[in-house]
Amino acid sequence: MKSSSAFNYLLSFSPVPLVIVGNLSGGAFTMMNAFYGLVIMIFSEGFLPENKNDNHASPLLSNLILFLHPITLTACVISFIYGIHSGIISGGWILTATVSTGLNSGMAGITSAHELIHRKEKVLRALGICNLVLVNYGHFYIEHIKCHHKLVGTKKDPATALYGETVYHFFFRTVPQQFLSSIQIESTRLEKENKSSFSMRNFVLMITSIEIVICILLFYFFGKTILLAFLLQSFIAIFLLEYTNYIEHYGLERNENERVNATHSWQSDFLLSRFSLLELSRHSDHHYYASKPYHTLKSYDESPVLPSGYFGSFYTALIPPLWFKKINPIIDRIKISS
Repeated sequence: MKSSSAFNYLLSFSPVPLVIVGNLSGGAFTMMNAFYGLVIMIFSEGFLPENKNDNHASPLLSNLILFLHPITLTACVISFIYGIHSGIISGGWILTATVSTGLNSGMAGITSAHELIHRKEKVLRALGICNLVLVNYGHFYIEHIKCHHKLVGTKKDPATALYGETVYHFFFRTVPQQFLSSIQIESTRLEKENKSSFSMRNFVLMITSIEIVICILLFYFFGKTILLAFLLQSFIAIFLLEYTNYIEHYGLERNENERVNATHSWQSDFLLSRFSLLELSRHSDHHYYASKPYHTLKSYDESPVLPSGYFGSFYTALIPPLWFKKINPIIDRIKISS
């Protein structure tokens, strides 16, 4: 069956006006997106139904929505910097503005970046990389495409959470491991081409240098407060990304010689997760066919299913005993049946 149109995906822009209005108004308005993301979205998801229908949405509109996300993310970050620099945001409200902006950077910014870097068109991939640079995570482009998608579910993949691993241990393990993995991937590529690894041909070196220059410029022109706020919003966005990585593959295992299939990723068809995160929750199909555009992803009966959507799983994952109690029995049943 067909579900409704690509207009559903406009929900992915819902944090944007809250962030921009908050950053340009200051005070308690800076809390709007934090409250929206950490309270309303999380606690309302369970009240909305799942929907396993395929969404044969308009490719033109779906791609336009995707194309607009780098523009809106840039606007949010600029409004954030302007709000602090102009004095509109001051005192403790800087922290709430940072949280609100960082949540949007993680929810809308990295989610759209993830879709963009999988596209074949160079312009779209470049836009995705720009989004990643705004959260100081540009190397994710290399690690995700050339490592994670090849090694997902194996012990060699730094982005696959192990059975019994907490989200906190995973975060502080995977972030440095993914960075080192991306460096190794680029070094190996350049060595095969008889080129130096220590040059701007090294994507990781180049993109990291750009991120460092941006931080230096922020400090030089706007000062320490804005630099620290920018780095903290990046940290929040990166944590959301790696939380998502955590719940997408937690405890699922694959032999290296086994083809990736729909059983190697957790799936969720909750409406809020589907449409606000550009079908990221249909992660099984994404790994099965990585080149499929988000609006064509489908649900698989054989995929392991999260008991909650991506939003509903957030606080559960932050409380490891509760997460293990809900998820480990499902994995145990999968292992027995296989």
